[in-house]
Amino acid sequence: MPPKDLDIPMWKKSLMDINLKLIHLVCACLFLGNVIVSGVWALLAERTRNHAIIQFSNRMVLITDLAFTLLGSLGVVWTGHGMAENFSGGEGHPWIQWSYGLLAFSGLIWLFVLVPIQLKQRSLLRNTDTVCEDYWRLSRIWQIAGAFATVLPLPIVYFMVTKGL
Repeated sequence: MPPKDLDIPMWKKSLMDINLKLIHLVCACLFLGNVIVSGVWALLAERTRNHAIIQFSNRMVLITDLAFTLLGSLGVVWTGHGMAENFSGGEGHPWIQWSYGLLAFSGLIWLFVLVPIQLKQRSLLRNTDTVCEDYWRLSRIWQIAGAFATVLPLPIVYFMVTKGL
């Protein structure tokens, strides 16, 4: 069985840990920033009740969800899992388990509720020059589900900083 540290000099291992933390932090900022800003952007666009502005906002939220929410969350999971190795994989640390659970629940809401609603809204906006009642009904569901999906990852920031539960 190879040694756990693979004979990597301590200074290289420390540099790798720092780089992993830096990538993790950048991914967390991209993920959380986009999750929060998307909701605000959509809300402000909808307040105008202007079809063109709402349609543009819907398009941009879909694009930024792919660019920042999806890639940021994948980066957070990848780097977080890599850093969990420093804590024996996280099995004995409830804060890591809670972080996985909260992020997974948020991701499931995003994947199975928010994105499908956004796609339905896009279709509705493309097929008419007005913002129809079906759009507004979907918007209310999107706002409520989005609020849950946004709040769920916030405790993870506390867990990352304090390393405890």
